[in-house]
Amino acid sequence: MDATTIEDVLDYVGSYYEKKRKPSSKLIRLDDESAYCVLCAAAFLGRFAKMDGFQAQRLFVRMRTSGVRTENELRSWIDETFCRVNTRRWDSSRKRAQEFLEAEIKVFAPSVEFFGPVEDRPSARTDALQCPGVIFGKGCPPEYPPLLAVFNSRKPRRVCPDSSWLDAMRCFLRGMDRGGIGLAGSTGTLTYDLASALALRLNFLQLLIAPFPLFGADRQLFTIFEETAKTLPTISCMVDGAPCRGKLPMRCRDRLLAAMSDFHLVLEIRSGGNLLAVLEQIQSKSPRPHFVLTPDTPRTSSGGNLTLLKKFPEHAVGFKASRPQEPVQAEAAGAANSFSSSKKASRECSLWRGVKLARDTHLFHYTRGCVGPWPGETYRQYLLDLLDAGLLSTGGSALASLARIAREGLLRASCHMIRGKIPVVSWSSVPPHKLFLMRTWRRPFARWNVEPYGVALRRDILRPLGAKPAIYGSEEVYSKLPDSEKYRFQLSRPRPGAAWRQEREWRIANDLLLTEIKPDQGFFFVQTAREAERLYGCTDPGLPVIAMSEQDF
Repeated sequence: MDATTIEDVLDYVGSYYEKKRKPSSKLIRLDDESAYCVLCAAAFLGRFAKMDGFQAQRLFVRMRTSGVRTENELRSWIDETFCRVNTRRWDSSRKRAQEFLEAEIKVFAPSVEFFGPVEDRPSARTDALQCPGVIFGKGCPPEYPPLLAVFNSRKPRRVCPDSSWLDAMRCFLRGMDRGGIGLAGSTGTLTYDLASALALRLNFLQLLIAPFPLFGADRQLFTIFEETAKTLPTISCMVDGAPCRGKLPMRCRDRLLAAMSDFHLVLEIRSGGNLLAVLEQIQSKSPRPHFVLTPDTPRTSSGGNLTLLKKFPEHAVGFKASRPQEPVQAEAAGAANSFSSSKKASRECSLWRGVKLARDTHLFHYTRGCVGPWPGETYRQYLLDLLDAGLLSTGGSALASLARIAREGLLRASCHMIRGKIPVVSWSSVPPHKLFLMRTWRRPFARWNVEPYGVALRRDILRPLGAKPAIYGSEEVYSKLPDSEKYRFQLSRPRPGAAWRQEREWRIANDLLLTEIKPDQGFFFVQTAREAERLYGCTDPGLPVIAMSEQDF
């Protein structure tokens, strides 16, 4: 099929699965006796044999092919395979297996449809293709609707909400028939977490493939699924004990996810990577529809997309991303505010045109980009903010940080890189038009140390609130400071990377409420008038917003 838009692909998905509402089973549940033997063996191998997941799966295959079905047969098999098991260890393994059963963990075997027929595997004799021999599940319903899996190569820590791959995933999942389609999801990368969070919001049925042991997995899933983590249907090739070494759990996670799903949404896959190899292997042995985001221009980050389209033309469907016509939630909420007028932004810029940002009149709090959740924000809310693509989630940028401060009306104090336990709000006497004096790129944090966004307040307002200059000096200077003043200390040494004096820092202990500051006592500053309009569009700042490009210095 030749499809050029997401709408064409969604129509194709609906017609394709209208004929196949009852999916074939990819997992076969073991009977109670066999399942109990597997759980006992897993408890023993995990606690006493000290085996990782891959080694344990090899033994599960050997155990099942040996015809072990009862507890006595299992103990005899373990005696012959390892050494004679003493009563204490055996009772401990049986007790652990009982805990698995009480947690309602079930045991499954992959069907022929999972990785494809054995005779079609050129390397079927290898141990790798026998893994996993068994799969552990919790909360799994007897039948699923057809399952979609989303695949995307690992992305940088800071993600732009306007990325084409993220836009394609939003449009695709929002356009799916949530009653007839489910999500085969996972966790461990941002894309999997985003897909799971969006599916949860849209009330999709989900089956999660966990890259860690199943027993106690709800504790690790709580950051995304919160109260639903305990009831989320989850499967894993590990039930307890040590996971496989290195990156193998993540590779096996991708392989299980590709095998368990009925069709794939491919966003951006790198050439020559592990994820591309996994998808090629599955398509070669057990083909299923691929919906592949076609890159506008050839790039290394999406070279695997072109490989899949070329190698599997009968099953791969290319499409172009298309943006939704309706505004996303965060932008829509901002547009509804009465203070979102661009005229007001222009008026404020004109009002503050020519303001002299001299060192002796104002102090400046510069905002920085944030990788991951904002301070005080949960990981799940961070994911939803990215999906909403509002100003507050623009890749954790300095502008987004400023918008969040304006919305909360609060400057949060922090102990980061501060001696002692007193959190502070940092200020600088260096005005924005002289940032070049202290601006450097901080590679470990993937951001500049300072950017031209922030809050400016008059010194005569800040001094009564406790603002004081930082105290630069050596460790000897710090030791002589009273405890009440140690929060002001900043180590200063004559070596590269430690010249903190150029920041001319001031500090205020604890949080600062901006809602108590009058409009003539300070302002927010951004780079352009367009950014000022965007800031007014998402919140009422309370203070004027000026564009630095509009100022005469």
